[in-house]
Amino acid sequence: MDKSIIYEQRNNIGIITLNREKVLNAWNKEMRIKICKIFKKIKKEKKIKVVIFTGAGKKAFCAGQDLNELKDFKAHQIDGWIDEFKKVYTAIRSSEIPTISSINGAAVGSGFQLILLTDIRISHQNSKFGQVEINSGITSITGAWIIEKVLGISKSIELCLTGKLVNGREALDMGIIHHLTAKKNVMKLSLKIAKDLSEKPQHAMRLTKKRIWEVFKKEMDETFKSAKKYHKISFKIGEPQKISKNFLKK
Repeated sequence: MDKSIIYEQRNNIGIITLNREKVLNAWNKEMRIKICKIFKKIKKEKKIKVVIFTGAGKKAFCAGQDLNELKDFKAHQIDGWIDEFKKVYTAIRSSEIPTISSINGAAVGSGFQLILLTDIRISHQNSKFGQVEINSGITSITGAWIIEKVLGISKSIELCLTGKLVNGREALDMGIIHHLTAKKNVMKLSLKIAKDLSEKPQHAMRLTKKRIWEVFKKEMDETFKSAKKYHKISFKIGEPQKISKNFLKK
């Protein structure tokens, strides 16, 4: 496994860094697998009380799906691809410890979805947020759902259909993030909040998180089933591959 994901422990706090700075920490298969392994280890060892996600570098938290994976994608590859994301969703949301997004830069597409999976989100004014898949010819299925769960149906429709980006202040007003601070203080504040959460009564924390997961999971299975259906149609048409190739040529 390469260093596309860096995992470190600071006392009882785990920090997961998306570490592909040259491609703005865009997702690939290895990253999805590694994140699931980390959460499995955390669950087994029971030493970590809070997990923080962040991105390498100053520009991006996560730019979403790496288009290099999609440029030659075939419809028969969809099931495995969607299953990988479902495992990531499940690992993060079923975790019985709090999760925090320490958002150091742009969080867009499936990177935007990633922060919405976490419990507490901290960022700065110059970060950018949005569900930009429409601009790459990629159908928004899981994205539309997670945005609706967190922000409501009206915002989900607007963000998914327009692919618009919002800044940190707008994100705070919309409920995308919970805390807005200076860029240099994002991780510092994230660690402070993590410490505070780690000191909460642990049985109450785990049971509360368990119930939140039960509520969340009700619609998740149907959403990922639909994702397979609609992405297969889309990739058979070939629009995502075509637009991805054109983008990568720029």
